[in-house]
Amino acid sequence: MYRIDFTATVRKSVTLTLFALFLLACIFSLMIGSAFHIAEPPESYLGISAAAETAGQRVAFLRTLGYSPIPESEECEEITIPAVFGDVYKRYNDLQALSGGDLSLYKSAECSRYTYTDAETARRLNLIVYKGRVIGGDECTAAIDGEMLPLTRKSDQA
Repeated sequence: MYRIDFTATVRKSVTLTLFALFLLACIFSLMIGSAFHIAEPPESYLGISAAAETAGQRVAFLRTLGYSPIPESEECEEITIPAVFGDVYKRYNDLQALSGGDLSLYKSAECSRYTYTDAETARRLNLIVYKGRVIGGDECTAAIDGEMLPLTRKSDQA
């Protein structure tokens, strides 16, 4: 009588299947990890030191650009740069590009947005800070239909 032993065949198939699933999981995790790599923040932004760990450094940064931030007006909000940019964030990133920034390098990053009031214009000055350094920002009016501009050196606007 002929006897077929399926145990070894099944065991071999299960082992190969588990190994294949393990390899797929490794490849997937490598792809996800590289897709969400967050860049290190720059040493400088608009040609000046991007250091922004303290209120004094943030105010000095804005003053170097020619703005007149009121230090006591500082507001801070924790934000996350979206992993996927919708239309609004794409347009905002286009605005950042005008001053040399690129927020797409910081997708999924936990950041702080510091807002100051400009003493001369009453505009709001926003700084986006990641790991204690400026990675973006804007100046805008408080009105819903107001104007938003990239941060620039005030001497460049003349």
